[in-house]
Amino acid sequence: MRREDLLERVELGLPVEGASFVEADFNRISLDGAILIGCDFSGARFHEARLRQCQFVQCRFERADFSGAEFDTVQWPRTGLVASSFARATLLHCQFAEADATEADFTGAKLLSTSFARVDLSRSCFAGAQLTTVAMIECALASIDLSDATIRGLTLVKGDLRTAILDDADIDTMFAMEADISDRDLRNVRLSRLNLMKARLAGSNLAGVDLSQSLFLEADLSRADFSGAKLPMALMIGADLTAAKLVGADLTSANFSEAKLAGADLSDARLSNALFERADCAAARFERALLDHAQFPYARLDGASFIAARFHRTNLHAISAEGTLFQHATGSTLPTDPQRAVADLYDPARVAALT
Repeated sequence: MRREDLLERVELGLPVEGASFVEADFNRISLDGAILIGCDFSGARFHEARLRQCQFVQCRFERADFSGAEFDTVQWPRTGLVASSFARATLLHCQFAEADATEADFTGAKLLSTSFARVDLSRSCFAGAQLTTVAMIECALASIDLSDATIRGLTLVKGDLRTAILDDADIDTMFAMEADISDRDLRNVRLSRLNLMKARLAGSNLAGVDLSQSLFLEADLSRADFSGAKLPMALMIGADLTAAKLVGADLTSANFSEAKLAGADLSDARLSNALFERADCAAARFERALLDHAQFPYARLDGASFIAARFHRTNLHAISAEGTLFQHATGSTLPTDPQRAVADLYDPARVAALT
């Protein structure tokens, strides 16, 4: 089918099925409302094209060139995009679903309100790209290149970033559900306002990184290094921080309720107003830590070290403290409140059953 025939059918609102446009020249073409099904555009050129409200269903675009093109509300379900180029392209409200975009090139592209669902993005390149309100749901991300990318509002579900290239990426506001970022050195990545619920960052290095107002609910942070990191108001409820290193970190008003901190090192950390309710801090180190108004109700502190820690009205209500070290600690603490301990045992359901 010729380019002219394609334009005529699109203008009439008719779908195009099974046509071959291999190596065809569509440079600077304008397509509005095109519906293309099972067509082959392998090696086709769409340089600086404008495509709006189009659907490419089960089409082939291997090695196609979309550099500098503009896309608005374009859908790509089950489409082959291997080694295709979207360099410097603009993608607005686009949807990629169950597509193969292995080694696709998005260098310098601008993506806004665009989603990738179960797309293979292995070895794809987003270097220097701008991603705003972008979602990557259950995508293959092996060796994806996000270096120098500016990311604002990324939703990442079950993504594996262990081999991703993240050098100098700037990420602000990311929701990463069950993502795997373990054993990575993330010190050269600008990160802020992260929601890493149930994410895996075991063994990762985040020393000195600003993670203010970030959420790590039920995340695996075991062996992670947060030394000198900024984590004020961080939520680490239910997180696993076993053997983690938080030396000198700013954890002001952080919430560690029901977290696992066994063997963690929080020496010299700032923990003013931090909450450790029912946290497991066995053998953890709080040496020289600032703990004014911190709360440890029902926390397990067996074998923990608070040597030279600085207390001020620090709440130690109903703690377990067998073998805990408090030598040279200064300031005041609040012991177990008997009335609160009794009230905490009150179970309205049991009382109602007995009356």
